[in-house]
Amino acid sequence: MPKMSPTTTVTQRSGCGRCKWLLAWLACVSFTSAALGQTDAGTTGAAQPGAVQGDARGDPGAESGAVAEPGEAETAELVVEEPVDPVTAGEQVVKRNIAEFGEKSYQTAEAYTSLADAHRRAKEHEKAAENYLAAVEIYRAVNGPYTPLAIGPLTSLGDNYHEADDDMNAVAAYTEARTVSRRAYGLHNVEQIELLDRMSRSLLDLNQLSEAEAQQIEALRLVQRSNPPGSDAVLEGMYKYAEWLGNRAYFQLERDQYTRALRAVRQVHGERDVRQVQPLLGIGNSYREERNPASMGISALQEALALLLEQPQRDPVAIARALRDIGDWSVAFGKAGYAGSEYQRAWQMLGSAPNGEQLRREWFSGANYVLYEPISPRGLSMDPDAVGGHVTVTFDIDIAGNSDNVTLIESSPVGLKDEAVLRHIRRSRFRPLLENGAVVIGKGLAIQVKFRYLPEAVAADRGDAG
Repeated sequence: MPKMSPTTTVTQRSGCGRCKWLLAWLACVSFTSAALGQTDAGTTGAAQPGAVQGDARGDPGAESGAVAEPGEAETAELVVEEPVDPVTAGEQVVKRNIAEFGEKSYQTAEAYTSLADAHRRAKEHEKAAENYLAAVEIYRAVNGPYTPLAIGPLTSLGDNYHEADDDMNAVAAYTEARTVSRRAYGLHNVEQIELLDRMSRSLLDLNQLSEAEAQQIEALRLVQRSNPPGSDAVLEGMYKYAEWLGNRAYFQLERDQYTRALRAVRQVHGERDVRQVQPLLGIGNSYREERNPASMGISALQEALALLLEQPQRDPVAIARALRDIGDWSVAFGKAGYAGSEYQRAWQMLGSAPNGEQLRREWFSGANYVLYEPISPRGLSMDPDAVGGHVTVTFDIDIAGNSDNVTLIESSPVGLKDEAVLRHIRRSRFRPLLENGAVVIGKGLAIQVKFRYLPEAVAADRGDAG
């Protein structure tokens, strides 16, 4: 297994929302499709705490039989509800259930779990942990040490630790939940895969890459043991592991998994089965994300499109996705300016899809990388306790996918990664924007790069400048 560089950043994969950790130091890259300062005006219809409630009433005369004249204004009797504190309410439920059902009862354990959830939402992680553990203790006292009822609060306990950046304890909680799952449902039950994924996530945050990968391999083995070769469940497990490898920048190993899946499809389902499309797209996009213009990449994408087009019942979204990926390849590696023909065909195909408008916005607006220029890791840290910093830039995207008018907006600490991020934006390639099916120039897009850094690196840079 090749050793991964300890630097990380999040980028969009293939413009479809897949996020990729290419380096270990950078925490995330966030994208907006408008100039900085513009906010989303969307709202929800949920009632807010303290909202005015009550039913409309006529004037006092209405109760004695008087009839209001047409147009006469009605008054409303308004009742203002006090907002309820979820933690206080949860504590009251715990006390009530203890009094009614006893300290060692299922009802009291459920109340402790709900109270823990309230503490967790309030980011009171220590109190949340105490209450999750109280629930686990009660379930075990009532139903035995390996009761499956303990799996839920143990899993939530691990999530709580993860949110508090205490991944060592998170792994311990997930491991205990998995032990209970294996004792209750069997050593090879597939329900434990969710726990393995959580363990892998926390192990990555602890920079224990080999241990994290071991959980992913175990998850794939569980799926393979429980399902016949070449089944959809096994194929999905292989794709999940391949994507995980790609997100760690293990591109050749990612392609190996997709190739195994492709071979399994052909052996079980036939040489022209449409199930080949997903691994073919995975292979092609893996080459692009590796920044490798090998002909095998574009050939895989084109074969996937040909398979989709020969189906008696065509899937417009699948065809549009393949066209989009071929367009991404042309933007990434084309020598001359790309005219955007595949993108325009993809846009047209989405017109007949139920969620077509949503996909048009996701795919063809905003800053979607098609070729990612790595950011220099100099001065950065993979220590989760290191100081956080960021750089925010705005830029335009021309019709060929090049960035233009790249401008530094702000950074913290000033100067540490300013030039590195500016160089990254200038050298990366982006998917051109479409409006009403036509390729247009994207104006005033913004990206913020977040990272963790070493304070001594800032001091050294300032010393060099002096």
